[in-house]
Amino acid sequence: MYASDLLARIRRDLDTIPDYITRIERERQEKREGSAGVLSHLGDYNYATYTEIRGQNFIEPNFSIDPKRVKECELALARYLDRHAPGNRELKIYVTAISLYLAFIARRPLHPPDTSYGEIHIIKRGDEYHCTGKRKYRDDPGALCRFCICR
Repeated sequence: MYASDLLARIRRDLDTIPDYITRIERERQEKREGSAGVLSHLGDYNYATYTEIRGQNFIEPNFSIDPKRVKECELALARYLDRHAPGNRELKIYVTAISLYLAFIARRPLHPPDTSYGEIHIIKRGDEYHCTGKRKYRDDPGALCRFCICR
């Protein structure tokens, strides 16, 4: 599979949830100033990634991606979202699309850099991202750390 193939699939998947995207956009417009919580920051990061996906028409260079790895990530995301957001099909499509793009195309962390989530801190040093939770959670079958580019 090539990155352009995955991008096209991600875009098609996002096209299936226009009402959900509209709701996210409306909520972002209505969001009060000062909403700086962790979930708000993650929502901003995901939405910025969504707009990046929408603005990207091609990938240069068009690199190869292991389709088995993509499938493993999709299955891990499905398990995670079934546990934490059961029955929310649109959220599942949105988060899966964003996560696949970040992990395999953009090669950026699944969580926003320079953010803390309890004991987990994502930090950028030079061109590399580091996560204090990676070592602890990367082998956890319920975690997505093994797909994240953080060291």
